[in-house]
Order: sequence, then C-alpha cells, then structure tokens
Amino acid sequence: MNALELLTAFSGDRAKKFEQFFQFSNDNKIVDVQIYAVGTEDTSVQYSSKWGVWKQTNNILRIKTKDGYEGVSGVTSNNEGKFTDKHLLELESIASVLLDLESLDPLEVQKIIKTHRPNLSDESLSSIDIALWDLAARKASIPLYKLLGGERDSIQAYASLPFYDSLPAYIKAVNDYSKLGLLTFKFHAWGLIEEDSKLINLIQKEFAETRYKFMLDLEGEYDFDEALKLGQIMDENLFIWLEAPIDESLLEQYRDLRSRIKIPITADGFNMYSSDFIKQGIEIGSWDAGRFDATTIGGISKALELLIISNDANLPIEIQSWGHSLAQATNLHLIFANERTRYFEIPMPKEAYEFGMKNGILFKDGEVYATMDHGLGINVDWDKLSTADYYIKTRG
Repeated sequence: MNALELLTAFSGDRAKKFEQFFQFSNDNKIVDVQIYAVGTEDTSVQYSSKWGVWKQTNNILRIKTKDGYEGVSGVTSNNEGKFTDKHLLELESIASVLLDLESLDPLEVQKIIKTHRPNLSDESLSSIDIALWDLAARKASIPLYKLLGGERDSIQAYASLPFYDSLPAYIKAVNDYSKLGLLTFKFHAWGLIEEDSKLINLIQKEFAETRYKFMLDLEGEYDFDEALKLGQIMDENLFIWLEAPIDESLLEQYRDLRSRIKIPITADGFNMYSSDFIKQGIEIGSWDAGRFDATTIGGISKALELLIISNDANLPIEIQSWGHSLAQATNLHLIFANERTRYFEIPMPKEAYEFGMKNGILFKDGEVYATMDHGLGINVDWDKLSTADYYIKTRG
C-alpha cells in the first residue's frame, strides 16, 4: 500500500486528486534536514504520584526540498529527571538516508527506512512520516485535515491537567481553567486508591450542580480490584470516562471491568497500538473507546490504519494530544478527519507548550478551531527556539 491507497481507504475516492503531491522527481528531492531538541522548565510535569518529574523535550524535524517546499513535524518525548537528545540522535543517524531518498510517499519511505534501520523507534518514524504528510499538504496548498478528507472545523476541548499534590490544587485548577470557557477536565491523580477516592468524592461534592464533566487517567497503575472499587464510586453523571485504569495488555480484564462499572473505559494506547492489538481489543469488547497518539505510534500513516480498523468496528478513538504545539496539531488534524472522535485534549498550562511557535492551536470559549494555514498550520519561530532552557540543533 502507498499513501494514496491508504488515503483512499480512509476517506474515499476523493483522495485520488492528491496523487501528484506524493510523487517524486529530481526537482523535488530532499536537500536539507534540520533536527532540533528543545526543552523548557515550565513544561516539567508529573502524571502520577508514583512517578518522578518528567522533562518534556520538543523534538522538531524540518525537511526542505529542492523546489522550495518544506515539511515539519514535532514529537514530544518524556524523560524522568532530565531533557534528552535521544530522539535527535536517532534522527541524525538516519538523515543521510532522507537526503538520498527517491520517494516522498510516507509509506514507501517507511519501508526504505526500516530496511536501513530496522530498530528505529516508532517516535522517530513518526517524525519522518508526519513531516512528509505536512509536506504533501503544503504542496497541495491546503490544511492537512482537508488532505485527510476532514470536513468539520471545530471540536469541544478539554483541559488535561497534570498531577497535583493536594486536593485543593485540583479544585483551583478546575475553577481557574473554567474561566477559559472549558467545561470538561481530565485529572492525572495519585495512582493510589485511598488518595484517588478522596479526589473523586471531593469533585462530586464540589461540582455536582455544575455543567462540568470530568475524566480520570490512572496511567495503568491499578490492579483489577482497585479499579473496580474506584469505578463503582464514580458518578456517571459527572465522569464521562475512566482512562487506562489497569495495565493495557490485560484486555480480558478490561472487558470484565467495563461490564461491572457504569463509567465508560478508554484504552491507554501509549505502548500497545498494533493493528492486531486493536482488533483483539475490539473483538473482546475491552473498551468503550480506543486511544493513541499519532506522534508515538509511527505517524499519520499508522494512525490512518488504526482509524480504519476502529471505524469499521464503530469503535470511537479518543486521540491523545498531550505535547507541544506541533504534536498537538498533528493529532488535531486527525481528529477533524475522524468523525468518531469527540474531544480534543489541551495540556495545561496551554501557553507553556507553545514555546518557540508563532501561533498555537486556535482555542476560544471551550472549542478548538481549524486553521486554513497549509499543512499542520503551526509556524515555528526558528530563532526563538535557541533561547530555550535546553536546545540542540543539528543538520543531516
């Protein structure tokens, strides 16, 4: 399968008009590869009391072609305690292959890269794949979601909150971010049944009479009995999903948990996201909605493959988008192209994840809106990047 065939399988025959934008010639070969690793202290975060503080590195790939176009991608990597150049070094090691490519088709390029570097991480494959899809959309002079067949241009957002070490901090965060027009909030909590139960009870007491809705992400830290106990005290009128309550490989336990609590269950999707895994979870009935992040699974190409599988089975996919602006934008374009995704995830504080960008995600009154800028629609301030707390730039 090539990119056009995949796109046609996802969005129908209208995709065929985009064939020319994936074609290669000596006049549009890649002539420059730039790789950046950028980090700022104000995006350091905890997702669970059981974990340390994660430093988030914004890994940016910029490819330029002979005919004057460019493609850009951003993948956010998390590393406990310090920023990391691991992703940058991986991309640097494959840069010569990118410069020698005689294809701009994302799927064909993945095959070529896997021949040269079969052990290359999915995150690095994502960087390359997304940059090529961005390049194609820029050549077509349209936003990426239009290339993917998307029609809608807005979606409800929710505030995705980091772990706080006190109950009042969660209440304050909800009240503060509700001033932005947000009505839906996701908590990353302690990962401890005693503490998380206190949080659930407090939220249900404080916000029972409001319009607010909530989600809880347990990061797979519970066992079955703990997840069942917590799920049974959660008010289905307030909580709209329970995310990653147990280890994501336990598909049968997910099914059993889903049958015994009223709160919808979503997958984790951060480590296990193969086509066979998704199909198995669908067959067993493990989730009310699947989940993945296109920037960690292999890019737009892999995301389209998984969306086709889930859409054929009528399984919603609540696409993850925690990360910096370029990573957020990648997932947003997929969300606009996929009718079975209901929400867009905005990591808070929003401005911290926009560092080094001339524009961020278009957000107003609780809604995220599409941009008509071409490709991913995020414009990088390349000079500003060098002022980050952590900064490395290299060229292929």
